[in-house]
Amino acid sequence: MGLLDSVFSASNPDAVKSISEGKIYSLDPQWQKEQVFTLAEKAPESLEELKQLVDVKDPRSVCAYWVYAVMVLTLDYDIGMSMMKYLYADIEPFGRGFIEGGGTGRAGWELFLNDRLNSDDYRWLPRAYFVGSVADNGFHPSQPLSLDLHYNEPNTITYNAQSFEKLGRLNIVYWVESNAAGNKANITISHFDGSDRWYVTSGATSALFYDQRAGLTAAAKAQLY
Repeated sequence: MGLLDSVFSASNPDAVKSISEGKIYSLDPQWQKEQVFTLAEKAPESLEELKQLVDVKDPRSVCAYWVYAVMVLTLDYDIGMSMMKYLYADIEPFGRGFIEGGGTGRAGWELFLNDRLNSDDYRWLPRAYFVGSVADNGFHPSQPLSLDLHYNEPNTITYNAQSFEKLGRLNIVYWVESNAAGNKANITISHFDGSDRWYVTSGATSALFYDQRAGLTAAAKAQLY
């Protein structure tokens, strides 16, 4: 049985320039649109496969595969966590580190969420953000996996005003919406001066597990697993 068997139902790299080159930062217009981002037809089932498929020079790809990694966490904790750590800004000086069990003021996976991973009432929640996940099919997404990415322009402008000049950190913020009860989760993707890739710097893992059991009918609940 493959990792995902229980889940499914029947760039422009030159857009980011180094500060040291004295050039103006810009975000590729393609990144700033409402769009559907489709993952690989065969979604990765290991960290090595993820590394082959995610385009770390495209913030949309990093964002979409982050939501995917959180979903994988509900299927296989070790594989999901390894994917999350790869996508997160986990190397100095680019980030404070993805610390498992991170508390207030520290990046990382909150241990209280482990209770949700172990509960059938909650562990389905991350997959409800993918296209095709609806109550009628027990929130099982369509194949290949895809996400509606919504560009959060106000937050992007605000975060860049705060961190671009001081830290050399360029940001872009997307939000995704659950098909369960409409919860919206913001995900911040950042590029640091001196780096050749984008990272997740605010992954909203708590938001992706936000309680939306109100979206479950008895019939839907029977189809969850």
